[in-house]
Amino acid sequence: MKKKWIRTAAFIMLAALLLATQGFAATIGGATVTGSDVRLRSGADTSTAANIITQLQKGTFLLVEEKLDGWYKVVWDGTEGYISADFAAFSETAEGTYRFEAATGGTDVNMRADASTSSSVVKRLAQKGSALTVTGVSGQWLRVTDTSGAAGYIRSDLVCYRRGAADAAAPAGSSGSVTQSGGDGLVQTALLYKGYSYRWGGMSPATGFDCSGFANYVCSQNGVSLHRSAQEIYSNDGVAVSKDELQPGDLLFFGYGAYSVTHVGIYIGDGQMIHASTSATGVILSDINSNYYTRMYVGAKRVV
Repeated sequence: MKKKWIRTAAFIMLAALLLATQGFAATIGGATVTGSDVRLRSGADTSTAANIITQLQKGTFLLVEEKLDGWYKVVWDGTEGYISADFAAFSETAEGTYRFEAATGGTDVNMRADASTSSSVVKRLAQKGSALTVTGVSGQWLRVTDTSGAAGYIRSDLVCYRRGAADAAAPAGSSGSVTQSGGDGLVQTALLYKGYSYRWGGMSPATGFDCSGFANYVCSQNGVSLHRSAQEIYSNDGVAVSKDELQPGDLLFFGYGAYSVTHVGIYIGDGQMIHASTSATGVILSDINSNYYTRMYVGAKRVV
């Protein structure tokens, strides 16, 4: 019985480690986002908004795994995705400005003085899951530091990236926050939670969101405080804007009139909003110009 319990505990610990980190293919270099509100997608396809993972700001650094026809396959904040090559500048070697939290994906991993197997070993990381901070890339090697301050290079296929721990969206000289200021910050934060579950009364990723709970959470992560319900937000928060003057980050309200608001979403641009829709769909993107949302549209507020 004791042996069975030990085996079960060991399995649970291994499963937790695998869930906390994710390993991907070896890198070939890095890329810096050259445009604003550049979309990271789950596939190399611009024909649908459904594959948008998030929007990245100018200066965001990405680890590049593969060059495709007009696309880069990249890793950002522990998430694998695709970005148009038109909006990213590739470099085989880039170091010192950007950080991704990571962990070793195996035992006895060698940290070397340079990006080569012939280079001297700075340190041997014996334990799988040893914490690392990635500070640069050189082809298939990552420049890293560990918790003791030791610095060197590790092969990228031996590193797993922790999700949600990146300072990746911050350009050089910035504070390192993932979110950006203004409406772009709201959009970037909101898109991180696409696909999360809907829950009546929910206000956090752990519980799920209802529509106003989602708007509250996203805004709170960007230093903006809102009233609780969609009706209260519409009546009390922000500055009214017309539909033809919408900007990313504006809050959109739907219902049966100014005194009967039943739903709120966040405008992300190109006629799309992100919102906690229903228990069947969770947090999704929707076309605000569809028949239903056109008919139910009440107004918009700018809160940043």
